[in-house]
Amino acid sequence: MTVEFRLLGDLEARLDGRRIDMGHARQRCVLVALLVDVNRPVPADHLIDRVWADRPPYRARNALSAYLSRLRHLMVGADDVRIAREPGGYVLSVDPLAVDLHLFRHLVAQARAADRPGPAAALFDEALELWRGEAFTSLDTPWFSDLRMSLEAERLAVTLDRNDVALLAGRHSELLGELSAAVRSHPLDERFAGQLMLAQYRSGRQADALVTYQQVRHRLLDELGADPSAPLRQVHQQILSGDDGAARSVDAPPPAREPGPDASEPARLGPDRARSNLPRRVTTFVGRDQEALQAAAALRDGPLVTLTGVGGVGKSRLAVEVAARRHARFPDGVWLCELAPLVDGGAVSHAVAAALGVKQQHGLTIEQTVIEYLRVRHLLLIVDNCEHVLDAAAKLLDQVVHQCPDVALLATSREPLGVEGERVLPVPPLPAEAATVLFADRARANRPDFRLDREAVGAVAEICRRLDGLPLAIEIAAARMRAMNAAELAGRLDGGRLVARGPRGTPPRHQSLAAAIDWSYRLLSEPEKALFARLSVFAGGFDLDGVHGVCAEPGTTGDDTLDLLTGLVDKSMVAPVNSAPRSRYRVLETLRAYGRERLREAGLEAGLSRRHARYFTQLAEQAARAMHGADEREWVERALPDYDNLRAAFERAAADRDADLALRLVTSLPELAHLRVGYESADWAERALDLADPDHPLFAAAVGSAARGAWNRGEFARARSLAATAGGRIPGRGTGRVAYPGDVLADVALYEGDVDAALRHYDAEVLRARRDDDPIRLVWTLYYVAVCHAVRRASQRGLPAAQESLEVAEKTANPTALSMASYALGLVLKKTDPDRALALFDEAGELAASVRNFWWHGTALMEAAATRAVHADPAGAARAFIEVLDHWDRVGDWSQQGINLRYVVRLLVRLGADDDAVVLHHALVAAGRPSPLDAARLDVLARGLGEQRFAAAALYGAGLSGAAAVRQARASLRRHAVGRA
Repeated sequence: MTVEFRLLGDLEARLDGRRIDMGHARQRCVLVALLVDVNRPVPADHLIDRVWADRPPYRARNALSAYLSRLRHLMVGADDVRIAREPGGYVLSVDPLAVDLHLFRHLVAQARAADRPGPAAALFDEALELWRGEAFTSLDTPWFSDLRMSLEAERLAVTLDRNDVALLAGRHSELLGELSAAVRSHPLDERFAGQLMLAQYRSGRQADALVTYQQVRHRLLDELGADPSAPLRQVHQQILSGDDGAARSVDAPPPAREPGPDASEPARLGPDRARSNLPRRVTTFVGRDQEALQAAAALRDGPLVTLTGVGGVGKSRLAVEVAARRHARFPDGVWLCELAPLVDGGAVSHAVAAALGVKQQHGLTIEQTVIEYLRVRHLLLIVDNCEHVLDAAAKLLDQVVHQCPDVALLATSREPLGVEGERVLPVPPLPAEAATVLFADRARANRPDFRLDREAVGAVAEICRRLDGLPLAIEIAAARMRAMNAAELAGRLDGGRLVARGPRGTPPRHQSLAAAIDWSYRLLSEPEKALFARLSVFAGGFDLDGVHGVCAEPGTTGDDTLDLLTGLVDKSMVAPVNSAPRSRYRVLETLRAYGRERLREAGLEAGLSRRHARYFTQLAEQAARAMHGADEREWVERALPDYDNLRAAFERAAADRDADLALRLVTSLPELAHLRVGYESADWAERALDLADPDHPLFAAAVGSAARGAWNRGEFARARSLAATAGGRIPGRGTGRVAYPGDVLADVALYEGDVDAALRHYDAEVLRARRDDDPIRLVWTLYYVAVCHAVRRASQRGLPAAQESLEVAEKTANPTALSMASYALGLVLKKTDPDRALALFDEAGELAASVRNFWWHGTALMEAAATRAVHADPAGAARAFIEVLDHWDRVGDWSQQGINLRYVVRLLVRLGADDDAVVLHHALVAAGRPSPLDAARLDVLARGLGEQRFAAAALYGAGLSGAAAVRQARASLRRHAVGRA
């Protein structure tokens, strides 16, 4: 088999044209570190330094040996590749020309030795075409970053040499576009400038060539205080005199410059939705290119960069821009977590988990869940607005820095976090020119006829000066251009009537921002002022119903509220948020803080906060009832965006020790939050129990909610203890499906192997649900009866319950009920009627996904894949199991992932992937999980593989962590999915 290694872009390895998955980032680091020095020994200490820098893991040599062993395994079949240990270190032996980096250098050497410009240019072109982007973009340790910078410089030098010989070969017109772009990317590189001037001149554009010279000359004077070099002046003189016979464009080497990691990473107008949650850029990015370069360089050099500065200076916008430009460097994406909606630091880890789409894992705290998820990923995480939860944010990010080596962190805060390894970059106000450009751009957005002409430019400069170049203040001021011209606006600021001074000692920038906000606030009508201040009570965003329900004056209508809200949007005091199907809004955090101060001054903050808590408790109650009907999807879309407000409502109730309100809220959230966000609401339920009287009618449902959270986390003893506090009481009709204490006890028994106890409970609950005429409860209990029979391998006995469950669910038209019932029926039919079972599993998964129910969606995906593995296309099953692995990995449910890995082991045996099956079997056993391979089957596999090979696979598997076992399964499935497609 022929082998190719590609380093000039993201790392690729191909056997006979088929791409090979090279595994974890560290394993890829080892491969590249050997390929760079191909056919030469690299000492183990050097490899460890290249791969881990100053933070090698415990027993780094063992880890290195394991990576090398896996690389050898991946190269089985490539006879011309060998990885061996020699006296001088480890050597990867292969034809150097099979590695694109060495082929590039070979072609460049041939080009430089060529005696004619035409063939030399062709060889240079062939070499440059090998580059597919930045070299090994997904690897980012210091050694690789330095090597990448060196290779970029090498690539640049080759490009310059190619341009020279191509110009000599007469390709001036062909090079014009590329040289123009190069001068824009490298505005101080005189050699590029000279080449462009020659190309322009020889294409009949002498005037353009002279303009290029003047532009470069001015840039050199402005930025370096230097005149053009002698070679560039010589090109200029040749063009003036009509003599273009110089053999080369500019012989001077390119000047020293800061590496530009962003030159090959243009800012994106919107995020890659598959690997990012960055907001779409909807306005121009002005005046921060230097800061963006500095932040990008700091991210390359350290694990955590914190952008600091006064509120309104543009820290958040800069962070998002930097992330968008560096998106391609992070194979697991770039993710934004906004902390501004949080009331206190207790929810920081939950907010980070929600931003990443991660659910709390069984047996782990939410902090541990986040760390375990990030530990094996290579991504960039932005943590925005840390200042009001500084201690909690710093504690979590410190753990990420020390335990997640491939995660880069970009934080924004008004003060440093104080975390080891933190690089602090103060974000200054905009300089005068950039501030003027920003004002003009935003003014045109509000008033399309605005022109920055001679009359306006002085007034705009004065406005920006008085606002100290703070972007937020400038944008607020520019919004006023709908009502006046620039001179009038400057006059009002100059007259001092709209300049509000901050407290004595407040920094001038704070005073400037306060002046801009206070000025905009004073321009509002009295009803608009009242509404603006009241909007500060919301955490995160809000919709029109929320505004009217929480903030409206008695006797006003929804239309009245809409008119006021529209006025605030028009005056840039409230920002609309692109969302569907309902419009939502938000108040910038700086403006929200100002509004909160107005509420405190008026003595309204506590009362309005309680009104907010009552409104969102009522909303949660409405949603909980609707979650049992046909409108489940509508209410998920309606209520889920207000999760931050629900958290704030609970914190208000807890602070007031309002047990009734707290119980009403937590017993309304299992349907909305528990199955769609994570297990945080179960913690709220536990806290509410400390406030509550056990005789309260909602006490049992709150116990069920708390106990279910413990069960989800795998804390079975805790779940039993909590459930017992209900004293055998059963929650009332309409309680959330997962919030029955008795069900939690039965589920603990089921998972611990006591199927009979679980079946007895659910048989009794079926009778109770029929007596109560509660169809949602009946679907749930019949579903579990069917599951219990399936677990006992008596599926036919569960068939009547599953069929009845589906009949009842169809009458409710409730998507989750229909999903559960379809799943139950598929489960009992999958051995006798696999085609129908597959259709039922697919339908169950689609129904659950349609209402964002991650739990039932995952179980349906898993059973469908398992059924396909036995009764349908094995390659299709392999692809399906990859999706299931990713699903449970993101949800963070190891109990379900363990079941999934059992199914994967069975499939690998069927596919003949005996090595991989043995590896995963031993990984499951080492984790204390059952495996589908019994002793007899293992004996068969051992004989087939041979004793030594079997022992090696067993030893390797026993050493895998849960996350590593998932990666191993994913890699194996991909090979078979591709190989059999």
